[in-house]
Amino acid sequence: MYKVLIIGNPNVGKSTLFNSLTKSNEHTGNFHGVTVEEKRKTITVENKKVEFIDTPGIYSMNTFSFEEEVSKNMILSTADLRIFLADANCLRRNLYLAVQMQELGLNFKLLINNYDYFLKQGNSIEIDKINKYFDAEIINAKNIKLKEKNKNLKKIGKKQQKNCEISLNFENFNKNLTNFSKAPDYLNKFINLVKTKYNLPSEKIIKAFNGIFNDLNIEQIEFIKSLNPQIVSARYSYIDEILFTAVHTKKDYVYGASRVDKFLLKPYILFPAFLLFFFLSIYIIFFAVGPLISDFLILVLNKIIITPILNFLYSTTSNIWLIEFFKNGVFSSINTVLSFLPQVCLLFVFLTLLEDSGLIARLSFIMDDFLSLFGLNGKSIYIILMGLGCNTMSTVASRNADNQNLKIKTALINPYISCMARLPVYVITASAFFGAKAYFVVVGLYLLGLATALTMALILNKTILKNKTSNLMLEFPALRGIDVKHICTVSKINAKDFVSRVFGVVLSVGIIVWILTHTTFSLSYTEIVTDSILYFFAEKLAFLFAPIGLNSAGIVTALIVGIMAKELIVSTLSISNNVASNTALIASLTVATSVVHFNTASAVSFLVFTLLYCPCVSNLAVLKREVGTFYMWFAIISQLTTAYLISFIFYQGITNGIIYPIITIVVATIILLAVIYIIKKVKHPKCLTCNKCRK
Repeated sequence: MYKVLIIGNPNVGKSTLFNSLTKSNEHTGNFHGVTVEEKRKTITVENKKVEFIDTPGIYSMNTFSFEEEVSKNMILSTADLRIFLADANCLRRNLYLAVQMQELGLNFKLLINNYDYFLKQGNSIEIDKINKYFDAEIINAKNIKLKEKNKNLKKIGKKQQKNCEISLNFENFNKNLTNFSKAPDYLNKFINLVKTKYNLPSEKIIKAFNGIFNDLNIEQIEFIKSLNPQIVSARYSYIDEILFTAVHTKKDYVYGASRVDKFLLKPYILFPAFLLFFFLSIYIIFFAVGPLISDFLILVLNKIIITPILNFLYSTTSNIWLIEFFKNGVFSSINTVLSFLPQVCLLFVFLTLLEDSGLIARLSFIMDDFLSLFGLNGKSIYIILMGLGCNTMSTVASRNADNQNLKIKTALINPYISCMARLPVYVITASAFFGAKAYFVVVGLYLLGLATALTMALILNKTILKNKTSNLMLEFPALRGIDVKHICTVSKINAKDFVSRVFGVVLSVGIIVWILTHTTFSLSYTEIVTDSILYFFAEKLAFLFAPIGLNSAGIVTALIVGIMAKELIVSTLSISNNVASNTALIASLTVATSVVHFNTASAVSFLVFTLLYCPCVSNLAVLKREVGTFYMWFAIISQLTTAYLISFIFYQGITNGIIYPIITIVVATIILLAVIYIIKKVKHPKCLTCNKCRK
C-alpha cells in the first residue's frame, strides 16, 4: 500500500485537498473544533491501495507544540509521496518548512493553493521559475480530483489552472532521508563552523539544524541552537531570492488586511460587537429557533414511532413494568437527546461562522492582552468557544498551548465553561421559576462560568502554574464570506458525532436510572420512587447538600448521574418525577409534592452547582490522558469545592440576606490566601508539573 502525506502550515487548505482527493469531510488543524492528530483514508487508484494522510499544521521542523511534533514525526516517517501545500498569499512563510525538508533530502511535490485571490489583488507567480527550486504546481484545493487513468491528480477549475496534473508515480520519490552530501550553499559556512568545533558528519549537523538531535550531547546541542538565528536569516534570504525572481506582488500587499480591519481591530468595537452577536445567538439558538425545531422533532418521533409502539404494547400486554419501561425509560431518554440536538447543531453553525469568516482570529488578537492578565493568551479564546459545545473536545484542543503550564491551566479551567449538555438543565429550571426572564438567567450562568474560569486561571498562574513567556503565533486570514455548503457540512458532521457519542450513553444510563428508581431492594417493581434502591442511597447523602438547599434525594440522584454525563440530568429528573415531556417536567418542579421540586433560592443554587461541579467522566478521562492523574483529581476537588462555595453564597444570600455571603467570602478568601502561601513555601513547587508527579 502506498502512503501519501499532505503537509503544510496551518490554514493553507490541507484538509480541503484531503477531502477532495478522498471524498471525505474531515477537519484537521490547530484551533477550535478540530483534531490535532493526523487523519487517514485509504482509497483505490488503478487497483492499488493508496493511503492519504492529512497532518496538523506545522511551521518549522524546529517544533514548539504538540501538534507540530505530530506532523514532524509523520514527515520524517517512511512515505511514498509528500505533498507540500502552500498558500500563494503567504509563500515566504510557507516555504520555510519546504526549505528545511529540502535540506533533509526529503522529496516532495509543492502545490500552491489560493492563487485566485492572489491574482485578483494584482499579483502573479511564474511557476516555471519556482520549478528551478522545487517541483511545483498551482492548484485549487477545493476542486482537485483523482484521475483514475495514469494515476494522475487533475484539477478542474479556471483557465489559468487547466490541465494541471500531479504525478502519482511513487517510484520517483524517495522514502527515506537522502542527498545529505548536497548541502545548500547557505548552510555550508554553518556546517563548517560546527565541524571545526566538534568534527561531526554533515548529515548529523543538518539534522541538528532541523531540530533532530540524535546522539548529540548537551554542549553540542546548545552550540548548534546558538546558531539558529543566523541559520533562520540565511534560509529566509534564500527564500527571498526565490520569490524575487518568481513572484510579483503589488507594493505594500499584505494578505488578510482590509479596510474593515482598520475599524474592526479596535477592542472597543470588536469585543462589544462579539458580545452582542453572542447573546443574540444564545437567544436564537436556545429560546427562539432551537426549541421550535426540538418540539417538531419530538412531535414527529412520537407520532411515527413512539405512539404506535406504545399502542401495540397496550394492546398486547398488561405488564405495567414493561409498558412503563419503554414509556418513561427508553422513550423519555430518546426525547431528552432530541430536545437539545437542534441547539447543538445551531451552536456549531455559530462557531463555524466565526471561524470561517476570519473573525475568530481577529477576536484572538484583540483578546490576547486581556487574557494574558490571567496567564492565558489569545489562542485560549478558541478553547473557551469550543467549550460552549463540548468540554471534552475542548480539553483535547488545549494540547495546542505553547507550553506545558499553559496547557494544564487551559485544561483545568475549561470545565467551568458551560457546555451544551448543561443547557437543558438551565432552560427547564429557569423557565419553571423565572418565566420570561429565563433568558437573562441563562446568560448570567454563562458569564458566571467564564468569570469563574478566569479567576481560577489567575489563581493557578500566581501559584503552581506560573506562566512562561510566550508570543502569540496566530494565523490571520482575510475576511471571508459565508460558505453555506461548508457550514451545513460541518453542522452535519458535529450532529452525527454528537448523536454517536451521546445517544448510547444517555439511553443506557437513562434505562439504568429508570430501573434503579422503580426497583425495590426485594427486586419488585414500584411506582413510588421513594421506595426505590437509588433513592435510598441518595437520601443517605442528601444531608451534605442541605447548606446549599439541595437536600432532596431526587436532586442528589440527578447530580450523581450527571457525573456520568451532564446530558442525563434532565432525563433523571423526568424519571424521578414520573413525567414524559419537558413541559410536564417544568410544571412538576414547582409542585411541593413532586419527588424533585425547588423554591427560587434552591433553584438558583441548583443551577449554579450544575454549572460548576465535577466534570463528566469523558472529560475526566481526557484530563488524565492530557495532564495526568494529579491534575485530574485536582480538577475534581477544586470544582466540587468551588461549586459548593458559590452555591452556598447564592442560596444563603437569597434565603437569609447578605450577611452570610459576606462571612463566607471573607472566610474563603482567608483560606485561599493561606493555601496560596503554603504552596509558595513548598520546597520544590515545580515537582507538581514534572512528568513523574503528574502520572
